[in-house]
Amino acid sequence: MTSPVLVWLRRDLRLDDSHAIEAALATGVPLAFLYTLDPAMKARGVGHAQLGFILEGLADLHGRLADHGGGLIVRRGPAISSLLAVVRELGASAVYANRDEEPAAGEAEAQAERALAGVGARLHVFDDEVNVPHELVLTKEGRTCRTYSAYARSVRRVLAEAPSPPRSHSLAGRLIACAAPELPTVETLVGGAVRFRSDVPGGETHGLARLRAWRDDGDMARYADDRDLVAEPDATSRLSGYLRQGMLSPRRCLQVADAADARKWASELLWRDWFKYVLHHHPDLAVHCVDRRYDALEWTGSDEHFAAWTRGETGYGMVDAAMRQLLATGSIANRARMVAASFLVKDLHIDWRRGEQWFRTHLTDGDLASNAGSWQWVAGVGLDAAPYFRIFNPLLQERKFDPTGAYASRWAPDRPLAIVQHDVERERTLAAYKAVGGERPGEG
Repeated sequence: MTSPVLVWLRRDLRLDDSHAIEAALATGVPLAFLYTLDPAMKARGVGHAQLGFILEGLADLHGRLADHGGGLIVRRGPAISSLLAVVRELGASAVYANRDEEPAAGEAEAQAERALAGVGARLHVFDDEVNVPHELVLTKEGRTCRTYSAYARSVRRVLAEAPSPPRSHSLAGRLIACAAPELPTVETLVGGAVRFRSDVPGGETHGLARLRAWRDDGDMARYADDRDLVAEPDATSRLSGYLRQGMLSPRRCLQVADAADARKWASELLWRDWFKYVLHHHPDLAVHCVDRRYDALEWTGSDEHFAAWTRGETGYGMVDAAMRQLLATGSIANRARMVAASFLVKDLHIDWRRGEQWFRTHLTDGDLASNAGSWQWVAGVGLDAAPYFRIFNPLLQERKFDPTGAYASRWAPDRPLAIVQHDVERERTLAAYKAVGGERPGEG
């Protein structure tokens, strides 16, 4: 009997356009698919909304595999020991996986390679999570890109010279059949009641349908003009959770954006890749400021103010609406995220790392690279040509991007007294940043 190969899924819960699946199919032998519900997920910031989204995605993926004569193996427990156990059970000769860009995942891949070698199996890992592998993205002078604009130009040059279109895979007759997995509930995994659920269903089926509908209904075409209208659910794609879990291919999304000439949305897709590039070069992105001068900042904000921010009780409508929407749905539009994040850092003087951890734990799309990179951008401590003096005025932002008050009224209809005064706190912030980083007058 021919030994099968195992596709080890992590942040690539799809059958469309997967480099690991493509390589595994090229072996010509039967394929099996494995996903591990590892307790370490919690330490990596996978919260309740994201966990429920993943479980829905696993059920969907098993159904898609079953349609092709296969199925999904799901195990609970430490990833490496679960992987070894399934390799032994199947007599698999090799494991194929797409690279997970996060530093902790890289360590797991190294452990898996050593463990698999001990049982006579090889691990093959492929770049898949971004449109262009990081080592190919350089300035014209051959240096690492230091700005998003340089990064985007380099990516487009690479894709023009060596296009990397998404690919579909033919799986019929190639899969090992297996019974439907007995998936636990979120409540079982976390050991208690769960309040927070994603407002979009998990799974590749839903991700592809959402992508098609967003394009065909015209919302993608309106994105450049409407993306900051926080009260409009379809002003943004709401595809980030699917991209976070690899339920959608980044190449498929960029292909759709380019074909529709949706340039602004295409640029936002590359912002996602850019933050992964930054994480690749700065693996401590969630711990240290990329601009190390700002590690010296003193954060004088109180735990009481942090708690009020998490509950959406600051007295500022867009901030409070964003934080309550987050707790209810696991989602916030990008504009509202930026305003809420800026308020925590620059009005409440609370360390951006605390906000980053809160967002990553509660967001359905909570992603280390995008989340930490965005928080550093808002805090003005990362790779940014216009850093700390960008301070969002929450009242002006609300008037501009929620002009009818519909967003604030829906999520935060009560308006408690403001816990701080923006103009006063803005001046304190400018002084604190100037003390450690130099003169940067003005406001973004």
